[in-house]
Amino acid sequence: MASVLAAALSSLTANACLLQIYVACPNGNTSCGIQVCVQGVGTATTDNLGMASITVPAFGTYTVCVATSTLPAGATLSTTCQTVDVEDAAPPVVDFTLCGDFCTPPPAGGQCWLTGGGTVFKAKGQPNYSFGGVVYPGCSPSAAGGGNWNVVDHFAGLHFQGQNIIVDDCSGVSTKSPKVNVNIIDFHGTGIISGVGGNPSATEPVSFVGRAVDNNEPGGGNDMLYISVTDASNTVVLQIGNSASNPATISTGNLQIHTTSCN
Repeated sequence: MASVLAAALSSLTANACLLQIYVACPNGNTSCGIQVCVQGVGTATTDNLGMASITVPAFGTYTVCVATSTLPAGATLSTTCQTVDVEDAAPPVVDFTLCGDFCTPPPAGGQCWLTGGGTVFKAKGQPNYSFGGVVYPGCSPSAAGGGNWNVVDHFAGLHFQGQNIIVDDCSGVSTKSPKVNVNIIDFHGTGIISGVGGNPSATEPVSFVGRAVDNNEPGGGNDMLYISVTDASNTVVLQIGNSASNPATISTGNLQIHTTSCN
């Protein structure tokens, strides 16, 4: 692995973009600390959602590999390297599927999906952010590209649309809003962001990670949301909440996690 590392980040071109790598079992089980490598560029390790990110310096063809020595106990890979063509600033997520005994237990809480809409924060009577959408409608990862999640930043004049969404985990505790055995959903994906309300910013591709927490009814003042949107240079261009572990409490509206139609 070490023989293919070359830190080229100091010479990024205008075509540099963020390559996201996802390493997980088919049922969503994963582990932090799995090392991934883009040959000739650099390495990164997965977070607790199985995601890792590496910025490639230019459009082109890259080889992405996973260091098998860093896999969790009982996990194997049928494919350790993949070739990916990066043709624009929002390349597809490179998926590596884990298998073996590590994947036998189901993920905590099973599967779930999300609906929601509302606002976050207020200043001078206007919300800082409005949000709304659905993630994995009907518990289907293929329906509507995994869903559609929108956020409008009213003060910056930006409209984010998450258009290709993957659910990473469903966890937490049982609630009655509606009655389900989980109350947290973690997801990520790609989309676009553009200027609105007088902001002349052009539409550009982005990547994002999110977490929604369904705490109680009504959602306003109880439910919580984290969204972090980054551009091709890995710069955060829109964010709600400080982190996945410290999301923002929504002001109005509702976030509802569902398990209907899920296996």
